[in-house]
Amino acid sequence: MIISHRHKFIFLKPFKVAGSSTEFALSSIVSKNDIVTNLSKGEEKKRYSLFGIKEQNNRLPLSKLLSGFSKQNKNKKDIRKFAWPKVFHPHCTAEEVKRYVGDDIWNEYKKISIIRNPWDYLLSFYYWNPSGQNRPDFKNWIFENRHLIGANIVHYHIDNECIIDAFIRYEHLLTDIDRLPIDSKQRIKVKQILENTSLKSGYRERDKHKEWEMLNQANFIDKAIEAFCAFELQQFKYEKPKM
Repeated sequence: MIISHRHKFIFLKPFKVAGSSTEFALSSIVSKNDIVTNLSKGEEKKRYSLFGIKEQNNRLPLSKLLSGFSKQNKNKKDIRKFAWPKVFHPHCTAEEVKRYVGDDIWNEYKKISIIRNPWDYLLSFYYWNPSGQNRPDFKNWIFENRHLIGANIVHYHIDNECIIDAFIRYEHLLTDIDRLPIDSKQRIKVKQILENTSLKSGYRERDKHKEWEMLNQANFIDKAIEAFCAFELQQFKYEKPKM
């Protein structure tokens, strides 16, 4: 997640939409005054070596920590890990950001985010398995993890209203960078970096026929997707992948 005071945009980072790669690329144009959340340890090292940027301006002020400690479960978790509590976690919700920055900044800055085909998003989540744990087949896994269906809506909506000004479609990452509120030279720079960046990749088999069979065997999720991902389906015309 990034709040760029230099460019007056807020990048909200959903799950499994190439969010880390996009944040990495956008980090090339942020300033020292912008708020930037953390990537993984290796990604942070790479980001700092290339751009001189890592997680910054994201430590919760002591006054706010003490004033609301009893309600800040996320901050308690940080403290148990002996880490200073953060203002934002990488996948914080739109409502959390709005509450912190206030109405003036929220209304002035452009909100940007990434969106993806809901079926493809679930397949990506299934294959994302960095720990290498044994997993059941997709049909059983998605039943156990059905809470993931439509989970990214909290990055797009507040009180059932879309708050995103510019969507980047996962399927058109490079071309949709043109929608961002930055000048042409910065767009070219971000595109070049994004084109050569694929963080958190290498877990998916990319067998389209196998994935099609996986989705058909778990077709009970179709109705749930139609219900919980109605925004994505209606606004972006996403459909279940076909052979």
